[in-house]
Amino acid sequence: MIKFLRISILVLTIGMTGLFAQDTSDRDALYELMTANWKKIQDYEVDIRLSVKIPGFRMPSRKIHYLFKAPDMNKVETKGFAIVPKQGIQPFFTFLNDSLDIQHVKDTTFQGRPVHEYAYEDTFMNREGQIGFFIDRDTGNIYQVWAIHEDIRFFEMTTGYAFEEGIYVPNETNIQMKFPPNFRNIQGLGKKWNEMQDFEALRTDEWLDGSIKIRFSKYKINQGIPDDRFIEED
Repeated sequence: MIKFLRISILVLTIGMTGLFAQDTSDRDALYELMTANWKKIQDYEVDIRLSVKIPGFRMPSRKIHYLFKAPDMNKVETKGFAIVPKQGIQPFFTFLNDSLDIQHVKDTTFQGRPVHEYAYEDTFMNREGQIGFFIDRDTGNIYQVWAIHEDIRFFEMTTGYAFEEGIYVPNETNIQMKFPPNFRNIQGLGKKWNEMQDFEALRTDEWLDGSIKIRFSKYKINQGIPDDRFIEED
């Protein structure tokens, strides 16, 4: 399950035709557009409400306090277990530095905002697929990212933003996922032998739905978080 989650969260796309390749100058311009907003952040802390609904995986809704300080200091404060990306609220930009053929699909709109649509090919479970995303033409905000594998849109992440202290930051992120049918095997772990007959009767060839909802609030940005706040307590 963890391997599939990692694929779902780190890799995303769309099937398109008539694409043209990005040259180096275009890629540099795209990277600058996507990172300009985040370069303004030296440190931040934020309250996060995280809800996870994934087949075979139980995690009650969590309240999380997250701290970040450039370039790579971070800390999660919560009771119990929670999944939080190491980079926190900041999007993944590493694919722009890789030798990927990122392609501009078209200029369009998303929820009334002018956006660029980009896509690139990648591999999921040793088979070809695509990742796509909508990026605001002016702010560089990434509104939606999706992944398609064998004509199945198995990952879609949509993010809304707020303007806090001159910086755009996420205020909510909704992730919709689909898991292959054999993912249901995980749900059978730990069941008693007399429960397995009913469990087996529920098996289908349909993909399974999952979701993650993340809400962000009470940002404190560039307040000068001291390094000792990141020291883990015994």
